[in-house]
Amino acid sequence: MKLWLPSLLLALTACQTSGGAEESTLAVDAEAAPKRVSIEKLRKRVSEADEAHAMASLEFRMKVSERELAEMEAAANSADAAEAIRSARVALGTAKSMRRRFDDMERKVEIGESELSVARAQEGLRKAETDLLGILEIFEEESEARAKDEIIRRNEVAVATAKARLEQAELQQVMVVESELPARMEKLSEAVRVAEAKVESAEAKAARVALRGEIEVGKAKAAEREAREAARKTEKARAQARERMKAERDRRAARKAEAEAKAEAAASEDSGVTE
Repeated sequence: MKLWLPSLLLALTACQTSGGAEESTLAVDAEAAPKRVSIEKLRKRVSEADEAHAMASLEFRMKVSERELAEMEAAANSADAAEAIRSARVALGTAKSMRRRFDDMERKVEIGESELSVARAQEGLRKAETDLLGILEIFEEESEARAKDEIIRRNEVAVATAKARLEQAELQQVMVVESELPARMEKLSEAVRVAEAKVESAEAKAARVALRGEIEVGKAKAAEREAREAARKTEKARAQARERMKAERDRRAARKAEAEAKAEAAASEDSGVTE
């Protein structure tokens, strides 16, 4: 009786130890199944985080390009506006120069020419009248001269022609001084007013272009900042997802190593008891 009782106790102990090891292995296996699903979920989250970060990075690069394009367009529009102002100011300077030249020189020249024409016509009339008087005096002494009437008629015609030329010159002088020159002066002044209006319009347009450029560039910069922040957040989320997956893998590896160590220890204990 004393001989077989220790053997029975050893057998029961071995059975309990073996059963405990098996239960521990089953427990580890039971816990491993849901953790494999958890790893898959973490892997999926990492993949989604990678994709989100890639999309956010692409969006950020696009916003950077859009901001650069907005800045280039603003610079080009500002350059065009500045050129328009320069051209308008050159045109204004030309218009003012033409009006000044007309007022200082051309008008005086044309008035002088009209006065000279009148003086010539007056001199022509005086000469024609003097010639007629001389002819009449001559023919008063020579009443029998041949072609007397024809000569007198020709000189009378010359006087009439000289009078008509004088009237024409005087009328032309009135037209030049009272109509043509004021009309030309008004036309040149109108050209100056138009050129001044174009300068003002070009300057106002340049101000609008500059303001619009600032607004568009500001919008592009704001969108770039938002995209940069979104990319930063997705990068942070990606790093956190990877860290969680790594931590879970490390934890699973540690638990597996612990279970294997326990199993080895139980096996070693079983082996010693049996001996």
